[in-house]
Amino acid sequence: MASFNATDLTNAIVQLNEKRLLTRAQPRLIHGRWAEIAEYKGYNVYSMRRYAQLAAATTALGEGATPAETAASNPTTVTITPSAYGSWMAFTDRHDLTSYDPVISTMSALLGDQAGLTVDTIIRNTLTANATADYSGGATTRLTLDVQNDKIAFVDWIQNYVELLSANARKIDGMFKCISHPYTLEAFFTDPTFSAFISRSAPESMRNGLLGVILDCELYISSNSRIYVDGGQNGTEDIYTMLFIGAESHGVAGFMGQMPNLQIDGAGPEGENLTGQDKKPVELIMYDLGETGFDPLKQRGTVGWKVYHGEAVLNANWIRVLEHCNSFS
Repeated sequence: MASFNATDLTNAIVQLNEKRLLTRAQPRLIHGRWAEIAEYKGYNVYSMRRYAQLAAATTALGEGATPAETAASNPTTVTITPSAYGSWMAFTDRHDLTSYDPVISTMSALLGDQAGLTVDTIIRNTLTANATADYSGGATTRLTLDVQNDKIAFVDWIQNYVELLSANARKIDGMFKCISHPYTLEAFFTDPTFSAFISRSAPESMRNGLLGVILDCELYISSNSRIYVDGGQNGTEDIYTMLFIGAESHGVAGFMGQMPNLQIDGAGPEGENLTGQDKKPVELIMYDLGETGFDPLKQRGTVGWKVYHGEAVLNANWIRVLEHCNSFS
């Protein structure tokens, strides 16, 4: 009878569950989906440059005369230094050989959800904290928002859309992007003005969080949209956020920066296989029974993830956040 080789099993399980972890992490990553990718500069530092828009060249050219050179302004350089994040779970020898893989599979799925949620939350917090802020119902600060008077209305939405246009924000593949909480669906479907303008997405598009389109702005729904619990008037109103995103408004490095080059079995545009991929957006770290330190009876093992990630807002005029109340608060 062939003997059981724990090392061989561990290697096979690691490869399988890295893909499982990534498959579970990717759908969570909505807030960084349209980020610019920072350029690696070495020593764990990434940088991005932003140039000011050039003025219109309205002087007519003279015959045979070369015009003066247009001088570019000094670029604004944004540096990003990624930080490390991670988590782990333990298993014991009480799980016999037949249940070993399902246990690791379950843990990998849970940890994949956690990894995706972690990075998405970090990006979300940076965006909402540094975007240009607006408040529904004519309120001027978060602390003056109240659910009776400051629920989101179409006039609030259109104001932020217009501000992106006025700031000459560029679109992403012809569209601005808007992210809001599922509770905001009430306004989209019960406000007749919203309903008149929104074009609902086909069911297959909704799997990526896309609800529909208003004018040339795609509306995405995420349960991880930021909520300031009891952040409104008198400290009793929950305040919700809606992000409006233009191109080149924010950048990421590390985890999200590697995602565009990564495909998972059946998950990518061409369904490419992950095998042989030398850049891993998340590192799955697994220690078999007896490999975690002093464990003479091989009773304990662990599985975990680690990621390096950083992000920054590049142009606050091209990303806006509308803070508002909802009836479900």
